Amino acid sequence: MYDFIADLDGYFCETYANYDKLCVLPGYVMPVMQRSEVREDGRTYAYTLPAETMRLANQEKKDEILAELKTRLTDTTFSFSFRPVGKFNRIKNVFSKYAFHKVLKNMLSKYGVSFADAKEHLAISDEVWTGIEKGKFEPTQNLLYSLALTSQFSYDDTRALMRLCGYVLDFANVKDVVICYLLQQKVYNRGMIDAALKEYKVDNLFIK
Repeated sequence: MYDFIADLDGYFCETYANYDKLCVLPGYVMPVMQRSEVREDGRTYAYTLPAETMRLANQEKKDEILAELKTRLTDTTFSFSFRPVGKFNRIKNVFSKYAFHKVLKNMLSKYGVSFADAKEHLAISDEVWTGIEKGKFEPTQNLLYSLALTSQFSYDDTRALMRLCGYVLDFANVKDVVICYLLQQKVYNRGMIDAALKEYKVDNLFIK
């Protein structure tokens, strides 16, 4: 049977980039980042290895270190407040095809989902959801993640929505790594999503 949590663990070890948290974990061996080599011209050249060298995938005891990291995880990415769109931007958005609520409507349509259908899977008030639909509220990053998973957006489409709202993926953030895995691997099964979020203690999403 396919063990997708083990696959997620492997992806996490390859991708997670919060080196401050990794370096203090028991069993983590800090690699020697400064190297030198003698080249053909006989000179010795010093160089620094890329930061990726410090990722868990390169650790001999990566499984043990990852298990310890999991015991320390706590999701602190709260985003329960939705910023209202300013009056000037609301007027500008009337004429812009790149206004978020217009782009979202087109994207939902691309996936055969209406605003009403999308709302059914989200733990969000009718007032806020209607405000987002009409361009009165800006979405939070957690809402975008929730939408992507429940409406089965592709990884690239999710990133496009994030860029439109000024959000970027941060691989030093556990939540971002886990969400990226689910989207890249097209894991939309609710049981598997719940298992992945629970494994890495990802919380504060708007998924019912």
